[in-house]
Parts: sequence; C-alpha cells; structure tokens
Amino acid sequence: MIRWGILLALVLPVPFFLGFIPVKHMNRLQKTPAMTYVCGWFVSFFLFELTAVPFILLEQSFTLLVIVYTCIVALVLLLSLWQGRQLWRCYLAEVRQLKEMPLHVKLGWCVFYLIVLFQMVYAILYWHYDGDDAYYIATAVLTNTFDTMYLRDAYTGFIYPLDVRHAFSPTPVYQAWLSRLSGIAPAVVAHTVLAWVWLGFMYCVYGQIASRILWNRKNYKPVFMILIAVWFLYGNVSLYTTETFAMTRIWQGKGLMAGMVIPAMFLCLLYLAQESVSQGMWMLFLCVCVSAVLATSVSFMVVPTITGIAAVLIGIKKKSVRYGVDLFLCCVPCLLLALCFFIVK
Repeated sequence: MIRWGILLALVLPVPFFLGFIPVKHMNRLQKTPAMTYVCGWFVSFFLFELTAVPFILLEQSFTLLVIVYTCIVALVLLLSLWQGRQLWRCYLAEVRQLKEMPLHVKLGWCVFYLIVLFQMVYAILYWHYDGDDAYYIATAVLTNTFDTMYLRDAYTGFIYPLDVRHAFSPTPVYQAWLSRLSGIAPAVVAHTVLAWVWLGFMYCVYGQIASRILWNRKNYKPVFMILIAVWFLYGNVSLYTTETFAMTRIWQGKGLMAGMVIPAMFLCLLYLAQESVSQGMWMLFLCVCVSAVLATSVSFMVVPTITGIAAVLIGIKKKSVRYGVDLFLCCVPCLLLALCFFIVK
C-alpha cells in the first residue's frame, strides 16, 4: 500500500501542485483545477527533459539522475506551494459555480464523467501488449534494473552504444523514475496507472480548449466534452489514429504527443492570439514546446513548424513583428536540442 501511495502521489497531487507557478500568473478564467493539473504535468516534463538529456548524453547512472531530478522537483514543489497559496480561493469559487449550474448542465457533466470513467476502467482491464512496448517498457525496465540509460539494446538487453535516436526523448526514463521512487514495476506503472491518469490528463487539456472556445457559453461545455469523449470511444478506425493511441498506448511517447502535447499547443496558441496574454500562458507554452521533445524526436520538426506558422499568422493579426518573434523564441530550446541531436549523431 505504501508503494501505491507513493506512485499515486507522484502522478496526482505532485503535478497539481507544480502547476501553481504558471497558473498564478494567468487570468481568472484559467485559474481552474484542471488547468493547474495540465500545467503541472508540463512543468514536470519540462524539468525532466532539461535534466535528463545531459545525464544521458554523458552516460551517467540512472541513480544519479533520480537523485538530482527528485531534488529539483522537491525544490520547485516547495516554491510552487508557497507562490500558489492564494489560488485556493479561485478553486473554491469554481466549486460554488458548479453548485449554481442548471440541472441539465449538471446532468451533462455526469454523463461525461461516466463516459470517461468507463474509458479508464476499460483501459485498465482490457489493456494489451502493444508492439512498441517491446521498446518503451523494455527500456524502462532496463533503465531501472541496470542503472544505465539507453546503453543497452531494448530487445536483447546486451550492452549497446548510446541510442542517440531516442536519447533526447526519454519518456521511458521518466516512467523508470516513477518506478524507482515507488518500487512498482515499470510495466505496471504504464499499463495500470498512467493508462488512466494520462487519459484524465488528456481530457483536462480538451476541457481547457472548451473553456476558451465556449467562454461566453459555459452551459454548452459539457456537450462539447461529451462529443469529444464519444469521438474517442469510436475512433479506432486504424492503428494510427489519436483515439487508438489514447485508448491503447497513451503511456508511450507517441501517445503523449498526439493526446496531450499537440492539443496543448493548440490551446496555448488560442490564448496567445488574444489581445492581452497572461505571463503564465507564455510559461505554459514554453513548457509544452520542450515537453514535445520529451515525447518524441519528431518534435524537432513539428514544433518549430507549427510555432513558425502561428508566429506569422498571429503577428499579422496583431500587426506586430516583435510579437511574432517572441512567439517563435519559445521554441528555441527545442531548436537547441535539435542542434545537439545532430551534433551528437
């Protein structure tokens, strides 16, 4: 029970509290528990990417990375708790608004939550061994067992030169960190815990998109979320759709990219296109851009492309070259990681 308690603490309250830092600097509409949870995960990914990659390239031990990253998270967590101590008032205001909703809106939310609960239970009880688990889960197991990172072949376990192709996207190493601190096997962490936790994380992202699109029609938000949930229920038209990834392998880097990172980029760009933009949204967008690299190395091309196009369009909308440049500068860490990738490769 202690092990499960540690793991659940690492994936539920810890990301939530880490989200206090960017949310504190957001406007009132964005100061919600769901947005806080979304921000917290991306802050966690941001910190892990920038901490883990140097250790991996220098071929340091996984134990050393665990110590350093855990200390960083603990320090940021303390800072976040201190800075976000006044946010609880906003969360209480959200609860009061829920009580004041019309009955049909409350019923709509109940339907949505039941659909998501069904998906979470289904994802746990009917999970299967995906082909890519031969790499993702095996890499997490090897990392935790042999105390090395990307220095052993995931398919045989033999000593292998540094796998530069995946070294910049250490999603399995992050899961190995969760496994090391909790003492629960990486396969269980991925299939039994992250399968439903990250599914909830994904719907939190879509919920914030709905809040932005329907900001003046809040009663329609549960309808939007029900349609999204039903879409994910019946989106398994091939092995490569976002819906299939979400329901069968959301714990993999590809699933993380398709399910959370790209929608979060869309969310950030919606807010960044507004006339007035909060400082916290800039912080979130920076974290999302770096988190994309954590998910998959394809981000080296995808993130600068999306950001570049958005910078041009938003710059034209705002009639400001400087704003477009500032927007594109958010993906500079991603470009620097890409440069390091090509140098090391």
